[in-house]
Amino acid sequence: MKKTPTGLQDYLDIARRRVWWLVLPSVLITLGVFFGSLKLPRVYESEATIMIEPQKVPSNYVQPTISVDITDRIQNIRQEILSLTRLRKIISDLGLYDSVPGKTVPDEVVEQMRKDISVDVVPSLMGTDRTRSVTAFRIAYVGANPVLTQKVTRNLASLFVEENLKNREQESEGTTDFLDGQLEKMRQSLQEQEKRLETFKAAHAGELPEQQSSGFQMIGQMQTVLQSNADAITRVQQQKAYLSSVLEGIRMNQTPQNMKSALQIQLDMKSAELLHAEQKYQPNHPDIRKLNSEIAALKSEVEAEKSSSVDGKSLATADQVQVQMAELDKEIALRTKRQSELERNIQEMQSRIGRLPQVEQQLAELTRDYQTSKASYDTMLGKRDNSSVAAEMERRAQGEQFRILDPASFPDKPLKPNLLQIDILGLLAGLFGSLGLALVAELADNTMNTDRDLAHCSGLPVLACLSYVRDEGELRRAKLRRGLISAATLATVLVTVFLVYMQCGAIATGFGWKF
Repeated sequence: MKKTPTGLQDYLDIARRRVWWLVLPSVLITLGVFFGSLKLPRVYESEATIMIEPQKVPSNYVQPTISVDITDRIQNIRQEILSLTRLRKIISDLGLYDSVPGKTVPDEVVEQMRKDISVDVVPSLMGTDRTRSVTAFRIAYVGANPVLTQKVTRNLASLFVEENLKNREQESEGTTDFLDGQLEKMRQSLQEQEKRLETFKAAHAGELPEQQSSGFQMIGQMQTVLQSNADAITRVQQQKAYLSSVLEGIRMNQTPQNMKSALQIQLDMKSAELLHAEQKYQPNHPDIRKLNSEIAALKSEVEAEKSSSVDGKSLATADQVQVQMAELDKEIALRTKRQSELERNIQEMQSRIGRLPQVEQQLAELTRDYQTSKASYDTMLGKRDNSSVAAEMERRAQGEQFRILDPASFPDKPLKPNLLQIDILGLLAGLFGSLGLALVAELADNTMNTDRDLAHCSGLPVLACLSYVRDEGELRRAKLRRGLISAATLATVLVTVFLVYMQCGAIATGFGWKF
């Protein structure tokens, strides 16, 4: 058994003996991995960045009607765009995944495209992790063709922008339509409550709280009129009693000297009324001034009657007295009727005032319901107006919208596979493989190559070493072997250069080089 290598010299000797075991496998494995990696399927990634722009009109002037969180809205739009119908159309239009135009795209292909699409939000750099707001998001798509990958990413970015505008406009208009419907219902309810309130006030006229003071004033005025009417009835009755006595005197054939004329009787009656009125009113009261003017006129007529009478007097006849008594009876009847009407009106007003607490409670309930409905209506009207302005703002693209910040990028090199990494791994595999083969070949060879191997195996010291002298045949075979090796090496280099030349496009694309 040969001696186990222990020093650097032993390993250098092994490397010289097994140089082709070290070089050839390493070169072959490295070249094989290199050219084999060029045949691996390429996967390219195109990416676009969309920025979220806030609404251009300050929120102090127009309050937006869309309250969905931006992250949730992005996810909702993502679900709509990645729907089965949308993706099938994109796959069919661009011929992705070897699809045939006009034929239905299988669900498996659509699911694969969903996996190839990624949407990631970009939080703001300001604030903490919890308070950071989303300011942008990235859309990425991976595919086998860089041109188609860029087209797909560009289409997806455009769809996100268009879908956001459409969704915001639809949501704003939907909110406005909903508020219009609710506002119309509230308006009808408010009109019904107004009619009920108006009907209630009309049915309880004079019983309303705001009419309480005027009711008391009316009762006071009617009581005053009632008392005045009662006093007038008393005076008329007194006048009638006086005329009755006069008529009795006429019927008893009293002397003319004891009889009074009709004007004198009227003057006495007016004088009695004046006396009674002065006890109740001030001297400047209209009734007193009227009675004074009437008494003055009667006095003038009485004096004129006295001066024109032959015997100095114009006596009242029984017929005249009866006529005056009949007029007094009519006046008494009218005033008595008026007295009953006044008493009935007073009782009615007192009854209305007595029902005031109940009416006030019912009115308060109706008014409270009306005020509540009116406040709700006014609030809803303000929200509807704001929603209409917000919808108009969305139609004019003045609200929050998406803007393509970075358009879809063209992938210069594939995302996968990483050729540089694969080639490095191939080089390492060649090195370790060649070392392993050289080690196996060395262990399988029992030839004594050095004096150390001989001393180790025999246990005897080596006194001298003689060099091996090759004959001419061996020299020719060694020379031929070196020539074959050189030719093989040259051929390998030429083939490698040719293959590199033929695959230069694939190599440049794989490594992202540009010529």
